[in-house]
Amino acid sequence: MPTPCPKIPLLAATLLALLALAPCGALAQTEGLDPPDLLKTIESGYLAHRRGDYDEAIAIYSTALSRRGLTTKQRAVTYLLRGEAKRDKGDILEGVYDFTRALRQWPNYPQAVFFRGQALAMLDRQPEALKDLTRAVELDPSRESYNTNLLLLKKKMQAAGLPVDVTDTNLVIEIPKE
Repeated sequence: MPTPCPKIPLLAATLLALLALAPCGALAQTEGLDPPDLLKTIESGYLAHRRGDYDEAIAIYSTALSRRGLTTKQRAVTYLLRGEAKRDKGDILEGVYDFTRALRQWPNYPQAVFFRGQALAMLDRQPEALKDLTRAVELDPSRESYNTNLLLLKKKMQAAGLPVDVTDTNLVIEIPKE
């Protein structure tokens, strides 16, 4: 008989479900880390971010990342969340770095690829954004927002006279050490 799923805060469970992590799956399989405690930490960072306190959210996620026992997917999700907070604070390049850190933990994490592509587009790095948005669609073709953003970027690039053909969707971003 499978182990029952621990009771976790609804917002955190919903948040992680949106991030494609089942609480009873990869998240619950930690080494010495209490999943409900991790979820409370993630939830508090998420709530700080939602109310516009980006510095607090970044600090909470950074503290979570410093903990031992995180699985690679937990670490990837936490980098993604911190990247979102940095991006929303206006530190778009720092957000790109965190989305890249998430992808180093979980190379086929569609949401991290997508968010990095969006951030690269915000930085007017359209060819790189095109690679990421194309890859996000390849990883999760049913996600409407991925397809819509890719189409919009292609239209913008065509209007600017830029090529929209992508032959290699693997993008390497060099990030500074933390």
